[in-house]
Amino acid sequence: MAFKTDGSVHTGGIANEKQTIETLNRLGIFADTVEHRGGTQQKADAVAGDRSISIKRKQGTKNGSFDWCNTTKMPTSLSSKFDTFKSIISELRSLTEAEREAEVESMRSAFNNVSANAFDTFETADLVAFLRDTFSKQTGYDIVITDTKAKQLYHFMAESHPVIKMLAEGFTPVLAQPSKAGQTSRSIYFIKDGNVTDCGLRLRITSNNGISAFLGLSKANKTSSVVLKLQQDNVNGLLESVKATAYAI
Repeated sequence: MAFKTDGSVHTGGIANEKQTIETLNRLGIFADTVEHRGGTQQKADAVAGDRSISIKRKQGTKNGSFDWCNTTKMPTSLSSKFDTFKSIISELRSLTEAEREAEVESMRSAFNNVSANAFDTFETADLVAFLRDTFSKQTGYDIVITDTKAKQLYHFMAESHPVIKMLAEGFTPVLAQPSKAGQTSRSIYFIKDGNVTDCGLRLRITSNNGISAFLGLSKANKTSSVVLKLQQDNVNGLLESVKATAYAI
């Protein structure tokens, strides 16, 4: 699958956020007027007085996912696994353009293999710390999810996510083994006293601008970085577990 790197996804995201803000103000969900924020220097997509709002927009909540975190600041037990890959990339960038183009597929395969190995050796303590850090940054946020297919808007507080309670109660997060060898994503399960809970969280390793940018071949981006994403699968299940308030739009 090719990922867009021309900025169109970001532009479309801003337009979607503004549409949701118009809906929030029309419905009067917040006491204060909702105002757009967003941008690289803003953590909140919108604010209403002193309340910060994170906006998600989906065409149906039964399929797909959304991101809780998309970061290049990876735990050490993951990031260190890419040191050799980055060193090889650095050497390859000194080759001619034709020589680098010949290396794209082999480096894509290498990146996927390193990513899979990084997950296989990811330390539990680092995973716990990453999850706690991610959701501590979400604390206090109003989460708004617009389902354009069902014409529903859902609202809940980020701290109601079940992962926060499970970590506080001593559940241990583990990465599920993939159905196929070498997959670059892992579902996160939580285990305690023999009980296994799945709250729809998934980790994914990717690159923000693609392998071609790593090799200096992209016209849109001069380089690329390793990115760790924490995604929310089973959005319907999450909305039920947090008892999200639904509004017809």
